[in-house]
Amino acid sequence: MGATKPKKYNPTQKELAIIRDNYDGSTVKINKIMRLLEKKYPRWYVRKLAGELGLARTKEARWSAAEEQYIIDHYPQMGMKKLQAGILRLSGIKRSYTAIWLKTRRLDMISNEDDSFTLRGLCNFFWSGQENHSIVYRWIDAGWLKAKRRGTLRKKSNGGDQWYFAPEWIRNFIIAHPEEIDLRLVDRIPFIKLLASGSACMELCVCKCPRCGQEHEMKLFNPGIVTPRIYCPTCKETVSNTYYDIAESAVG
Repeated sequence: MGATKPKKYNPTQKELAIIRDNYDGSTVKINKIMRLLEKKYPRWYVRKLAGELGLARTKEARWSAAEEQYIIDHYPQMGMKKLQAGILRLSGIKRSYTAIWLKTRRLDMISNEDDSFTLRGLCNFFWSGQENHSIVYRWIDAGWLKAKRRGTLRKKSNGGDQWYFAPEWIRNFIIAHPEEIDLRLVDRIPFIKLLASGSACMELCVCKCPRCGQEHEMKLFNPGIVTPRIYCPTCKETVSNTYYDIAESAVG
């Protein structure tokens, strides 16, 4: 009988302690472990050791109907941190930010429309560029102004996920709450067009895709004179699927 083949990797107790103290399944923590171990082992082996140590991340529990309803009721008004805390109080489960983001996507609560207002665009529309974010948040919290998130994974340090507001939602808000509008500050021509023609105020303009560089046409509200940098339909689908795949792998 031949001799037993020696093990290729023989981690020490100190190295196992590094994995035990730092591993949580995330890419950030695995990168840290790789640095601490001076890249002595491949990433797959670090994950294998974590599994043997009982540290491997388990898939999150199924969402309950109550949790889904909580997301539906509170997502437009709350950030991820408050949503996470609310779900924890409701169900006792601490959902990851990625899991919450994926759930909002599956519940069709994020906006994929490029013909909508961003929060900054809305401030330009109502106050000629003054960033009165707190006023917009008050309108959203009161239920007067409908809003959605775009559904990106931007971190809070980069401003967080973008708010998007469809033109018809803005129009409905203005009609229902005219006392909130200071007509001395609004961008007058777009304001009149929005009220007078509703969705018909969308204009066909040429855009340039920031990913592939190709020009394409799409309808936008008040596009202005600068060529908008908006993903073409093909790149938009690719970028959206990339976000989805990254998030799915993080949850799984």
